[in-house]
Amino acid sequence: MTDSLQWSLDELCDHAFDIFEELASDNLTAEDYTAYQQQHLANGFVDLKKPDDSWEDLYPIELDQAMHVEAWIGLTGTEGEPDKVLARLLLNRDKDETECFAQWRGQ
Repeated sequence: MTDSLQWSLDELCDHAFDIFEELASDNLTAEDYTAYQQQHLANGFVDLKKPDDSWEDLYPIELDQAMHVEAWIGLTGTEGEPDKVLARLLLNRDKDETECFAQWRGQ
């Protein structure tokens, strides 16, 4: 049995942004998507957190705190603090596990 390869924190941030950018136009309101497109270079953020139990209520999964991470993606305000969370993504740290879940702003 081989050990699985795990994403580093920097790689998880990049992975979360890649998924978000691929799916955002289909899942955000036109207003939120336009705001993100206009501001993401200067004000875009991703914040990695421990996932909360709400994921188990939304999707048929069993959370593993050691293997799952929640990524909040959005825009910062004028003070650099998260102002608008556009999506929450649940990702697996295992690079071979491709399944992810999302909760979009307004859904």
